[in-house]
Amino acid sequence: MAKVTAEPTNAQEMDFAVVSEDYSRYLIIKDGTTLKIKIVVRKILRVGDITPQGYPQAIGLDSINVITAIVPPAARGPPSNEQFDITREVGEEVKFEPIEEKTQEYVTPDGYKITVRPVVTKVIKYKKFNSLGEPVYNATIQAITNMERFVTTATSRNPSVTPIGP
Repeated sequence: MAKVTAEPTNAQEMDFAVVSEDYSRYLIIKDGTTLKIKIVVRKILRVGDITPQGYPQAIGLDSINVITAIVPPAARGPPSNEQFDITREVGEEVKFEPIEEKTQEYVTPDGYKITVRPVVTKVIKYKKFNSLGEPVYNATIQAITNMERFVTTATSRNPSVTPIGP
């Protein structure tokens, strides 16, 4: 499935319910910080006709990345007086390891389950600190998406759904 690069005239917005949208967690090895990452999906767009297999030719997600951190006291510092400007700041790439990578799940009333798994590929730590005294981090995140088709959908936390197909 491709990201939407289509004109709005051939993209159709799909309503959806959030089944799960938990944080994935990554450990910054150098300072013990836990980064919490998720992708918040704001819109799901269907592009093109439905294929013979019953899927849209492409889907697109309008989403934002959410990053927060649990910072140990030893990694904190005094809040920076100057405002952070990512276009001018030089940071340090830091090593990290996944603690848990959660798959987020959304269902549409017309019978699709869309999953999104955020995967962090790079973390940059800056020398500036936010108003809470936490270091400023920036993460590069890849979204691994998939779509399944169902006979019925449910919007509960544990949907009871039956896949179509073999």
